[in-house]
Amino acid sequence: MKNFDFWIRRIHSLSGVIALGAFLLEHIFTVSTVMGGPANFDKSVAALAAMPFLVPIEIIAIGMPIAFHGILGVVYALKAKNNPLRYGYWNNWMFYLQRITAYIAFVFIIWHVWTLRIVGKAMGGHLIGYDFMHNVLSDPLTFGFYVIGLLSSVFHFTNGLFGFSITWGIVSGPRGQRVVSIATLALFVLISSVGLTALTHFVK
Repeated sequence: MKNFDFWIRRIHSLSGVIALGAFLLEHIFTVSTVMGGPANFDKSVAALAAMPFLVPIEIIAIGMPIAFHGILGVVYALKAKNNPLRYGYWNNWMFYLQRITAYIAFVFIIWHVWTLRIVGKAMGGHLIGYDFMHNVLSDPLTFGFYVIGLLSSVFHFTNGLFGFSITWGIVSGPRGQRVVSIATLALFVLISSVGLTALTHFVK
């Protein structure tokens, strides 16, 4: 049983880094093309939609691993015990925020996929382009939810890299962990900045 828990936690960690990382970085890259203008964004979306076997790839390589990671992550989060208000250490706060952002990111990704890919296609099979995203994000509440969802997803991924490096024995010792913690925080700021800047281009 201990061996099973050992490996399932590592698979859970790996699924988060690979699947969530692929989903997040692809989205950030595609969305960031809007900074080159609406036509540039539409071109990027069209190129992505034209990829062969896109739907099976999304389901098998991204959707299923994210579902596995998300469901198991919620189970782990519910079992986690920490009290950042009493024990205000940096790593404890990061542990706490990792769990909170897990809930938010999981809900956001499900909502995002459901509203843009499933419901959107059912209502006419439109190609998600600049005009569509402009209409969606022009609603202040929706825009705010996107901001929260983006920041939560990016934080969960980048801070998850810190946990991944420890879980897999890549980094050990206080000094190494401190370096990785600073690096992942810097990565969070970088990716978030790109994503938030791109979002603002849809409401100009």
